[in-house]
Amino acid sequence: MRELSIVLRSSKIQFRLRITGTHLMKILDFIQNILIDEFKKIQQDEGHHYISFSLICQGIEFLGACLDSEPFSAKGLSAARFRRAIYDLFPTSYRKFNQGSGRPFDLYENLRCGLLHVILPESPLELIRRSEKEKFNANHLEVKEIRGINRLVLVSEDLFQDYEKACQEIVAGISDDRLRGWKFMGDVLSTRP
Repeated sequence: MRELSIVLRSSKIQFRLRITGTHLMKILDFIQNILIDEFKKIQQDEGHHYISFSLICQGIEFLGACLDSEPFSAKGLSAARFRRAIYDLFPTSYRKFNQGSGRPFDLYENLRCGLLHVILPESPLELIRRSEKEKFNANHLEVKEIRGINRLVLVSEDLFQDYEKACQEIVAGISDDRLRGWKFMGDVLSTRP
């Protein structure tokens, strides 16, 4: 790896800045390359459907953060960001599962919190692949009795398809200046290639 060192000197302090092969990523590239392309590869090319539910939940929260005026790293906004992204960016069929705490099929509490805190969804959810729809005789966002209790069925590929459209809506909003501000300027991710 090539490296450039620059020494900055003042009367008392010497600073050394190392410039390496660091890759800086703008928000539009981050959304396309990470939130869409890498998540899709994990789910569809690599076949990791279960883990893709967790990644999509994180992505949904990021999309919600794009809709508010707070820094991406602001604390205590997870629920508001997740719910706003579902409400504003996803098909209206999701809204009945975005009603708030205490609801049996609430996506934030039962999907997002369960998966991101302990990597297990809360009990009234059934996470499946499209290839399992026939086995369960169920569709995405359908409440169906499975193993003796009513469960909300979530199909990973269908959820990803709606999530990808939500990502594209944010990209379009940034690109045409409907979404703008300090949050979208500069780099959001610094990685080494």
